[in-house]
Amino acid sequence: MEQLHLGISESFSLIHDPSVCLGKTRNMAKGLYLCCRGRLCAGESAGMGLPIWKTRSRTYFPSLVNVYTIGRHAIEKEFTMNLIIAWHIAGKRAPEWVSVLMECIVNWYMKMPAFQHRLLRLRDRVFSSFALNSSLVPGDERGHCRVMYEATPQGFIIKVDNESLQGQGRLIMLNEVDGQAFDRLRIGDLVLQGDEIPAWKKVSFCSQLESPLLDAGLSLLPGTNTECSSYALFCGREVARGLDWAGIAVMNQQSRYTYQVIFHPKIGA
Repeated sequence: MEQLHLGISESFSLIHDPSVCLGKTRNMAKGLYLCCRGRLCAGESAGMGLPIWKTRSRTYFPSLVNVYTIGRHAIEKEFTMNLIIAWHIAGKRAPEWVSVLMECIVNWYMKMPAFQHRLLRLRDRVFSSFALNSSLVPGDERGHCRVMYEATPQGFIIKVDNESLQGQGRLIMLNEVDGQAFDRLRIGDLVLQGDEIPAWKKVSFCSQLESPLLDAGLSLLPGTNTECSSYALFCGREVARGLDWAGIAVMNQQSRYTYQVIFHPKIGA
């Protein structure tokens, strides 16, 4: 599939480019990458508007089924949730219980924002000592999710349809850019910089992820005529061994819903 371009403004555009794939998530599908003033803000991030299906014991990552262009202003992607994390120790596939244990550790880690960056440093030491690494491999398919990205003068609208997903779980919509450039989080009057930003912190629609380097930022809004109470937002950043992302995740229990990503061309000091 060739590169597709969705123009937003002179400063911002969204790009579908399957050739950009870095880090531990390189084998999974991606959302659309943000291009800000000529810089592709990818890193090893999932891109903007990518679905992840999380069950009690397993997280399912997407493969891309189809991409459709809808006129000049919209792109639709169809994903299937069929990839799981496999762990390897010294090059050998670890037993299944290791994957279950690591999933539990991740769930615990996400609930401890005050300690996440210390735990990331510990992670690097443990992974190096035991030659521990992970990869995405095919698992049992959990259904399809369709995502439409529609450009607006301020950003773009994301329309999610996950009616065909199977079993009990929650859909997490990732909206990520590279963490090297986007290293400031503004939550109302609170400003977090660099390593002060945890990997997973509950936030609200008043939050803004910013890049002083690019003098740009992004924030989210609920869909038109939709109650904010039906959404849950989480913001985070991880820059470490094999990690380079920052973003805002969205959850909504409805099978069909909409939210907006707003770009800010000037953020100031």
